[in-house]
Amino acid sequence: MYTIAIIEDDQPTNDQFKGYLLSVWPDCEVQQFFAFDSALAAIETIDFDLVVSDLDLGSGTDRLGGIKIAKVIDSMRCPLLIVSGSPQAEVHRDVFKALGVWDYLQKPVIESDFVTQAKRAIGFRIAQVEIKKPRNADVSGATLDPNLRIDRSSRHPASWKNVTVHLTMTELRIVEEMVHNLNSPVPFSDFFDLLDSGRNVETLRVHIQNIRSAFKDIDDNFDKVKSKPMFGYFWRE
Repeated sequence: MYTIAIIEDDQPTNDQFKGYLLSVWPDCEVQQFFAFDSALAAIETIDFDLVVSDLDLGSGTDRLGGIKIAKVIDSMRCPLLIVSGSPQAEVHRDVFKALGVWDYLQKPVIESDFVTQAKRAIGFRIAQVEIKKPRNADVSGATLDPNLRIDRSSRHPASWKNVTVHLTMTELRIVEEMVHNLNSPVPFSDFFDLLDSGRNVETLRVHIQNIRSAFKDIDDNFDKVKSKPMFGYFWRE
């Protein structure tokens, strides 16, 4: 069964997350950590299937301990889910995106969102162990768009014209869905199945905006993501 680490300095919250995990996998081993040092020592010696970490792990040098965890963990070997109550959510989300974390949840965390992310992260972990071929890409990472490569065995799975594109896992799933249906509009309802929370047109629009921005950060001429009014989005050839 799975071995999962929870790094959260607030015990009630730590216990709450543990309860969420045990509700899904009653036989999993959940190791709880309340400080950066003890968590780091464990990460360096234990092959966890998933690590859940708060951003703020205390005062002083541990205030942004979650960022330190993200820097030392091999997120392609072990998915890292960051949970934070920081008021600077968008700033930290971008930081963690660049560090290759699995995803970022904002407190207060809804149980269904937490469970969905944990299940997807564990599924990804299993796929890595089994060296499972990802959908929409061959073993070289090639996709239907010759400029786009998606290789989930890489720390940074998406690249555009051989330059890394920093996407969250949710954004990566959206891109995969569009490219898989190259030139064909994907309806809003199909995208909703890929979202972890806020399954509505406005939330999807924000993700699409973030995707466009991520690609434009490395290619000013990027113009592949198009919309079909009142229907959905598509990736044009």
